Amino acid sequence: MSTLIALMLALAPPPPAPPPGSPIVAVPDEDGELDRAVTLLHDGKPADAIAVLDALNAANQRIYARESKQIYCARSPAEAILYAGMAAEQKKAAVVTPKAYCYGIYLKGFALIDLNRSEEARSYLERAIALAPDNSQFLGELGEWYKNRRDWDKARELFQQAAGASAFSPDDRKSFDKRRALRGLGFILVEEGKLDDAEKMYRDCLAIDPSDEKARAELDYIAQQKGKRI
Repeated sequence: MSTLIALMLALAPPPPAPPPGSPIVAVPDEDGELDRAVTLLHDGKPADAIAVLDALNAANQRIYARESKQIYCARSPAEAILYAGMAAEQKKAAVVTPKAYCYGIYLKGFALIDLNRSEEARSYLERAIALAPDNSQFLGELGEWYKNRRDWDKARELFQQAAGASAFSPDDRKSFDKRRALRGLGFILVEEGKLDDAEKMYRDCLAIDPSDEKARAELDYIAQQKGKRI
C-alpha cells in the first residue's frame, strides 16, 4: 500500500459544506472513523482498518439503500459541480456526497492490497471510481494496479484519465495527482522503449514541481539507457 497516499488523505481538508439548494448531501463519518482507518493502515494494521471500514461503509450504505437517484462522491467543489452537471446533461436525478462515502470503499482496497489480496482489491477501486469517475487519485491507483500487472493499454488509459481529472482535484492535490499520472505514463513509455516520449513526461513533471525527485531519478535512468544505445 502507498502510505504516502494514505497520509495525504488523512491530511486533506474536510469536504466543503453543501450550498443551499445543491444536490450535495452529508454522509456521517462518526468519530472520525475514516481518519482512524487511515491511521491503522499507516501503522501496518490493515485487518484492523478493514474492521473499521466495513462498519463505516455499512453505515453509509444504509443511508442510501433505497436511493433511486444516481449517487456521486466528490472531494472538491469543482468535482461536485462536475457530477451535478453530468447528471443534468443526462437528465438524471443525482445526489453528490462528500468523500467519506467513497473513500471508505477506496481504502478497503488499500487494506486488501496490504493483506496480499490484490485481486479482491480491484473491485473496491472500481466501485470507488463508479462513485467518483473523475477522481484523479482513484483513477491513478487503478492505473497502478494494472501497471503492476504489465497491462500497459489499460494502465495507459487510466493514467491519461487521471491526468485530465487532476483539474478537478482539490488545490492542494492538483500537482501531486497530475505528476503521479504523468510518471505512470512515463513508466509505460520506458517499458515500451519510447525513451524520448517518456523523457517529455518526466520533464513535464519537473515543470509542475522542480522538486519531484521521482521524475528526476527517472530522467537519470533514461539518460543512462540512451547512453547504452549509442
